[in-house]
Amino acid sequence: MGRRFPGSGSAGSSGGGSIGEFNQVELFGINGTFTWTKPTNITGDRILVHVWGAGGCGGSATSSHAQSGGGGGGLAVKYIDVSALGASETLTIGAGSETISGKGGTSSFGSHCSATGGNSGSNNTDELGTSVTRPDVGTYYNGQGGIGTGGDRNAIGGWGGYGYYSSTSNAGGGGGGSAPAPYGYSPGFMGGAGYTYAGGGGAGIGGQGGAGDYPGGGGGGSAGPGHNSNATSYYTPPPGGPGINGPAGTPSIAQIGYVTYGGSSATSGRPGGGYAVIEPNQILFGGGGGAGGIGYVQSSGYNVAAPSPGGPGGGGGGMGTNTTTAYYDIAAPGGTLGGGGGANHYNTGGVGGNGAGGGGNGYGGVGYCGYGGDGLIIIQYKVI
Repeated sequence: MGRRFPGSGSAGSSGGGSIGEFNQVELFGINGTFTWTKPTNITGDRILVHVWGAGGCGGSATSSHAQSGGGGGGLAVKYIDVSALGASETLTIGAGSETISGKGGTSSFGSHCSATGGNSGSNNTDELGTSVTRPDVGTYYNGQGGIGTGGDRNAIGGWGGYGYYSSTSNAGGGGGGSAPAPYGYSPGFMGGAGYTYAGGGGAGIGGQGGAGDYPGGGGGGSAGPGHNSNATSYYTPPPGGPGINGPAGTPSIAQIGYVTYGGSSATSGRPGGGYAVIEPNQILFGGGGGAGGIGYVQSSGYNVAAPSPGGPGGGGGGMGTNTTTAYYDIAAPGGTLGGGGGANHYNTGGVGGNGAGGGGNGYGGVGYCGYGGDGLIIIQYKVI
């Protein structure tokens, strides 16, 4: 029976009722070392494993420079001949980084394949090397994604989004990068960029996070990017990106119900919809991205339109404000494989889902960064 893990949705049946090559699935999504024992009644010629590295922690500007969101872990997908398996195999699930200059841990399935973790937002070391073909990010290594090795498919995790720094009271962290989707050939996507008073949205497995500008950016979904925020629309932050089997997160409205301010009242937003399907012959993270959020100073009041989390495969919404004032709000977390949203100054970045990077913070120190998500392994096989 597979392990449950945060943000997974419901696990599929591990019984023999599925139509296809496999009839069993197991999941490991918590940091640590585990032993997988080859069943004595295993049949068929091969098993299939997906191995994701852990996400990097979001960065936090502690001096006059910006830091990015954390990078997503890499992915290795491999068919392994049953005859090549030992009686047991050691599984390692990398730990999500909790330090702004660190790196997510490496995950591995025995000696068959592995995937490294993403850089944290303040780690500017090129961990991939010049021989690796990478997304067009130039010589930008902060929040660099990890990479899979030894697989039939080896993919790079998404970069953390760029941060923004003008002053200690006007800064925004980049959204966390996503892990690669389990299907297709795309690498992970980049988190949204932070800008004036705002953090970017976390990336989803189907699209980049939206950029923040006063309101936080929308998180990317499993089927498209998150929306950029609009500096002229303080009241309504942007929605997230769409999901394969669920809608984008919708924003709440930050406005006091005074007649002099239009008579509107605050409304509640919704998280990214959708669900995960984890079955012996199907792996699908189909959720939408979370909506961005904003803290809005109006007259003598302070309204908060909170960002919303991403569904499985979706990034979390970023957090922003319309002024230098900030009241310790938190950017939204990503769903499984989705990056956490970035935060504005003195607010906290959202944590990344399994395999994804955490959101950065514009300014505020180490305690304000979003942690990276632990790695993830999914094993599919057939027994009699």
